Amino acid sequence: MTREQAKQNLIAIGVAEPTDEQVSNYLNQVNGETKKEKDRADGYKAKADTADGLQKQLDELQAGNLTELEKANKALDTANQQIAELQKNNAIRDLREKAMTDFKVTAEQAKAIVKEDGSFDTAELGKIMSEKETAAAQAKEQEIAKGSTNPGGGTAGGNKDNEKTADVENAEKITFGSNSATAEAKNHYVI
Repeated sequence: MTREQAKQNLIAIGVAEPTDEQVSNYLNQVNGETKKEKDRADGYKAKADTADGLQKQLDELQAGNLTELEKANKALDTANQQIAELQKNNAIRDLREKAMTDFKVTAEQAKAIVKEDGSFDTAELGKIMSEKETAAAQAKEQEIAKGSTNPGGGTAGGNKDNEKTADVENAEKITFGSNSATAEAKNHYVI
């Protein structure tokens, strides 16, 4: 996934102008989740290789009197079963990766959408998409509210309570021709 694709994905989920840091974090997360799935597939392959060796030893013990043709057929069946299992696991992994990129979901969400048997859980997909839409709508509302004005005046989100107008600052700086260092001198004429 390119940085531009990641930026577009972030915009699609409601981040108006993603920063480079947000894009990098998103890419790191997607790459990390993808690596976890690939590592898991590699683990399945290692287990299949181990199972193949154990099955071979078991077959050798049981096949004391089998003919060469029967041994070859049995080995072929075992290999075909392992290949089918690996292909199934790879297909499921590919479906989950596609779900991650197409629906812009995390690996955990993709695992919930694509079940272990390869079927899609449309109810779970609908729930995840609904949550994403709700989050995007809330983010947009907050963005709009952040830049709007309050009914009483002023802008929302700003800390205007501590800011002083220019005339107040000037009056504080000039107290009968000299700067006043104490608060008592500044507040002397306050009623």
